[in-house]
Amino acid sequence: MRSTVKNRKQRSTYLPTNIKQVVKIALIALGFYVWGTGFIWVLLGLYLGWAVIKQLASCLVSLVVLIIILAFLVSLIF
Repeated sequence: MRSTVKNRKQRSTYLPTNIKQVVKIALIALGFYVWGTGFIWVLLGLYLGWAVIKQLASCLVSLVVLIIILAFLVSLIF
């Protein structure tokens, strides 16, 4: 009984692609069609440098918050 219930609960999740991958491929194809090979190089650069870009953005946001806090403290003191 349990095995038939288990088999009934399983759906066809073994599809070869999902919607997200199809959309990504379609957008890459559209970008390549519109902008050419430069678009592919930009995507490759973003993909390879994503960790560095995230770290730089985090550092810049932290620096801006620190400057705002210091400016607020200086304006309260003086």
